[in-house]
Amino acid sequence: MTKLYRSFCLLLTTYSILSFSCCGYSTRSLLPDYIQKVYIKIFENTTVKTGLDEIATQATIEAFRTGSDLKITDERQADIVIEGQIVNYNKEPYVYTGALSVSQYKVTITFHVRCLDQAKNGVFWEGDVSEWALFETDENQGINEATKKTAQKLVTTILTNW
Repeated sequence: MTKLYRSFCLLLTTYSILSFSCCGYSTRSLLPDYIQKVYIKIFENTTVKTGLDEIATQATIEAFRTGSDLKITDERQADIVIEGQIVNYNKEPYVYTGALSVSQYKVTITFHVRCLDQAKNGVFWEGDVSEWALFETDENQGINEATKKTAQKLVTTILTNW
């Protein structure tokens, strides 16, 4: 019994050490330490769908507020400045009924964003982010959800892919 007990204790200790030392998760960004403040310029809408500029700007501000440790500030005090454009708005049928009428639509929003590093006077990150959402009758609900998801993806991309 003593040999079995020692083997069990050794196995348990080994498992505990491996479990607690191998991995971890942090909600802190991977940005350099000097980046503490962000300014988000009003997005430019290059699509034919009106009103996306304001929706995208507000969604991005909220995504930085809730999804990062960065403080939102004015442009002169910011460490990074976000310049964005809505470059694609696409609405397409997603689900059809038996009578071939559309019962659900898919809306896709794409941002093109430049993240400017004020301290180094250069581009910190630049690229496109895109997300989609489904809606049945309320297109604005689909637009808001897709824009929110795109903004959240943007924040995650900037915080982790520099």
